[in-house]
Amino acid sequence: MKIQKTLIAVFLLFLAAAGLNAKEVALYHTSDIHGYYFAHEDKQKNKIGGFAALETLLEQETLPFILVDSGDFSSGNKEANFSNGRYSINLLNKAGKSKKNAKHQGYSAITVGNHDSDFGAKKLAKMLNKFKGKVLAANLEAKGVKFKPYKVFNINDVKIGIIGFAMTGPGAVPNVKTVPLTGQELDQITETMLKKGAQTIIILAHDSVSDARKPSVLLDIIKEAPLTRQNLSLVLGGHAHNLKKSKPLPEDILFAESGSMLEGTTKVVFDFDDETGKLKNRKATYIKLDLNTYPENEEIKQYLNIIEDKSLTEVFAKVGEFIPKYPAKDSADRSCPLAKMIADEMFLYPKGEQVDFAMFQLPGVRRDLNAGNLTGRDIAELLPYTEYVSTVDISGAKILQAAQDSLKYDETHGSYSMFSYSKNVNIKFSRKDGAFKIVSFTVDGKEIDPTKTYRVAAISHIPDGYYEGAPWKLENANKKIYDDNPSGILLFNIVEKLEGNTAEEKNLITPKDIRIKEVKA
Repeated sequence: MKIQKTLIAVFLLFLAAAGLNAKEVALYHTSDIHGYYFAHEDKQKNKIGGFAALETLLEQETLPFILVDSGDFSSGNKEANFSNGRYSINLLNKAGKSKKNAKHQGYSAITVGNHDSDFGAKKLAKMLNKFKGKVLAANLEAKGVKFKPYKVFNINDVKIGIIGFAMTGPGAVPNVKTVPLTGQELDQITETMLKKGAQTIIILAHDSVSDARKPSVLLDIIKEAPLTRQNLSLVLGGHAHNLKKSKPLPEDILFAESGSMLEGTTKVVFDFDDETGKLKNRKATYIKLDLNTYPENEEIKQYLNIIEDKSLTEVFAKVGEFIPKYPAKDSADRSCPLAKMIADEMFLYPKGEQVDFAMFQLPGVRRDLNAGNLTGRDIAELLPYTEYVSTVDISGAKILQAAQDSLKYDETHGSYSMFSYSKNVNIKFSRKDGAFKIVSFTVDGKEIDPTKTYRVAAISHIPDGYYEGAPWKLENANKKIYDDNPSGILLFNIVEKLEGNTAEEKNLITPKDIRIKEVKA
């Protein structure tokens, strides 16, 4: 019996010693919330996401933690747009009401995404100045806002340095601009944080290492910053709306991106040696905010009920089948059915001029659409941004090259086009050794003439070359912008034209014709 007690005592002492030599803290990360404050259905029609479910998860946390966000938290949903992002900031300030939160309540840090400036520089400043945490951006200037390039956070006597890296783009406005950041400047920031006692370095960025539309700007800067690489343990990304939690960067730096629409959050646990203060390990886990596991917090739910636009509950039509944002891997057509409908509407949209064809980018459709009732919120969420239809002159040679460069491949979708085209377009392409080739591109049954100029309808930032529009970038384009209505009106137009007089009679049926087909090389 004495031997057993002795062994137990030794074991407990061992556990205590192990605990003394390790100190764990946690970080929760979100990205590209885009005003999705509320729970919504996933593909299996389970309720997921939203700030009320996030709060329940945070209430259960036993480790000291902080909350951070990678930008595009404001623009993108009806309530966010209506409030010029004010509701987004209110919710970021309300989240994480817990003694375990290093701030006790609210996000500790955010950076700025390209859509956060959608409301203009003055409203951006007003919005950000109400945030109770730190707005971090080492590479951004905006009138009326004082950004901090970094902040060293103390989490239960552990010091973690966070650098902000922002982005502008089609949502950018005058008086909001990114400024160049060199690897040397990044190292200078890191050196300053190390002198302030930072035990590890994190970059909080609106940038992705896995964006099919545009290579990472940040990744190139990190490669030129040896001191930062040596001390950098984690890059928290956004913008691509991807879900990555373990993609390694140079020297095994962890990368985590938390998807979009607040469907989940990434939890990163840092393990520090209690004696030396050195980081021993960090592990990232994506947590889906399933309401079956994380029932909505009542206090946050009550606030959401106050700010919710109840008019969006109106049903406009029926949806007979699941409509994916991206084509399924086994789909005969390598474009998206909903984007095809939008391209068809864009073809008819310009007033007073005739276009040869229209195209719409797949990332412009923000989510999948489940079968069932098509509500005002569905329509508002599918095309949420203040973007406009434009018409532009493009040479046949440029069209062929850009269409080819817009073809992508990934394991989830296989080969697909980043653009869907109006029904008078038919494309055939092949893929060999990872390279794409346009085999045929016809408009109204005739092959594209490389020497001819075509008038094309597209969302206005595409010919400017932003993101997925990079292959289509035109200098001094003869562009006309139809700014009387944002692009979201296209879906309302489509629904209005459906046969039937009532929501019960109207059925949203997507085109079944094959417009983009992969053929053997």
